[in-house]
Amino acid sequence: MTHLICDLVFMVGGFVFAPSLFFSIRDKVKMPTKTSLPTAIVLTAFVGGYIALELYLAAFATSLTAICWYILFFKR
Repeated sequence: MTHLICDLVFMVGGFVFAPSLFFSIRDKVKMPTKTSLPTAIVLTAFVGGYIALELYLAAFATSLTAICWYILFFKR
């Protein structure tokens, strides 16, 4: 039961962060690479950790957030 609760809590967090980055993605200003790349890399590591712990919902939600940060990094 605790495993499911943790998965749900982390999933909700991921689904809150990803849409909040949508406005930064749409904005014309480029995000500093010193912010976007480290954040994307760490979130990718978190996804691996969540998968190892079998927190698949959290892994999915966090991967969406990581993708948003990679988009911000590669945005021109």
